[in-house]
Amino acid sequence: MNLIAELEDVLREEQELLLAGKLDALEGLVDRKAKLAQRLAEQRPDLEEGAYRELAKKAGHNEALLDAARRGLQAAIQQIRQTAGAKEQSTYSKTGERRPMSRSPSTFTQKI
Repeated sequence: MNLIAELEDVLREEQELLLAGKLDALEGLVDRKAKLAQRLAEQRPDLEEGAYRELAKKAGHNEALLDAARRGLQAAIQQIRQTAGAKEQSTYSKTGERRPMSRSPSTFTQKI
């Protein structure tokens, strides 16, 4: 398999993992991708400009996916922090208004 095909395979695998949300599996690809990119830079194979452009397009798409995943994780972390720091829990009404959850005793009783 040539260098370009190997790099395309890694980029395709990276895209599949990102789309599937398997972010933990990306760690193994980082080193492989970096080594292939380094080899490509060193060897500078005689390729058409279109081949380089296609690789850059795929890498850019994966970068956008990774950035979206990062923003999603940051939003989730922020939401967890807000929820953990809240003095009272709240919920939404039928009209979409945020209201505190009732702390009144439950009317549920259990017979033993």
